[in-house]
Amino acid sequence: MKSAFIFGNGGHANVVASILKSSHKEIYFIDKSQTSDGVINEVDFFNEIEKYKNQEVFLGIGSNKIRSSIYQKLINAGITPSNCISKHSFIAHDAKLGNGVVICPGSIVGSKAIIGDNTIINTMSSVDHDCVLGDNSQITCGVTFGGNVIVGKSCFFGLKSAVIPGINIGDNAIIKAGSVVFNDVPEKVMVGGNPAQIIERKSQ
Repeated sequence: MKSAFIFGNGGHANVVASILKSSHKEIYFIDKSQTSDGVINEVDFFNEIEKYKNQEVFLGIGSNKIRSSIYQKLINAGITPSNCISKHSFIAHDAKLGNGVVICPGSIVGSKAIIGDNTIINTMSSVDHDCVLGDNSQITCGVTFGGNVIVGKSCFFGLKSAVIPGINIGDNAIIKAGSVVFNDVPEKVMVGGNPAQIIERKSQ
């Protein structure tokens, strides 16, 4: 069995490690600020990048912004992050997955769905047929997408939120926990409630 190298050393990294435990002999975390047994300092990792180019590297960082930065840094260094897919999830045979994807236990990706690079589909979430999840986005636990939902880049969906079929959601949108989205959501906004309404607009 191969070794796994996971960027991050917190809760999400531990989730990724738990999925990989049965398929990888050794698991190492890569931390920004520390080095210890089983933990590699991020600076040291990139300084010795050549020795990791034939290894499996995973992303275990919850923050979209930080995860996106690390993903791009790895790509620039010639490493394509691996996918972490729980054996207890269901991925339709005709769905398409990007690189650096994490799909947690109990999650479903439906027929002809497209899951972008560096995305997270967390525990017990469902992305139905013909949906698109843009790069660097995150779906937290218990989220439901109806069919034909189109999501832009760097979006975040809070716990137990839901999106009805056929909705378009712009880049950098945040959907608060428990929200139900009945209408298209523009880019760079936070929405919340049932039905979801815009509660904040980002200036940048």
